[in-house]
Amino acid sequence: MINKKLRNYSFLILSIFIFLLDFFSKYFLINFYDLGSKGRVYITSFLDFILVLNPGISFGILSNGNDTQRWTLSFLSILVIFYLYYWSTKSPSKIIKISLFVMIGGALGNVFDRLIYGKVIDFISLHVFDYYWYVFNIADIAIVLGGLTILTDLTRDSFVKK
Repeated sequence: MINKKLRNYSFLILSIFIFLLDFFSKYFLINFYDLGSKGRVYITSFLDFILVLNPGISFGILSNGNDTQRWTLSFLSILVIFYLYYWSTKSPSKIIKISLFVMIGGALGNVFDRLIYGKVIDFISLHVFDYYWYVFNIADIAIVLGGLTILTDLTRDSFVKK
């Protein structure tokens, strides 16, 4: 029983680590690198840092929102975090649990931004020549990687069982 509780705490530490990585990357870029006043900062031929405050959800969807939308999205995100945690308690798969807690850490990062600033802070801009992808953050990377890992694991299991 104690061993199981320790494992759950280690998963929780993973979520906190993701959250802190997201928080401090934004904090450093805004406060020490002065990203807000510099505009676009060119890192490589395919990577820039640019400050984007996103009031909506992924890919700029719902970007014309008001304060009601801010609180609604925050509330829904918190519900999703609780659901992901609940799912983690029911899953026997260690890879699924790790992925869920990675997603929880990312979701916490974005919820924190939305609650404190009213918008999610995005800053990573990938591009090839003149084609620019959406601007995102560390929390978004964690959510996508966790989701893709779960999808891959569940898909692999369905093919292996056949």
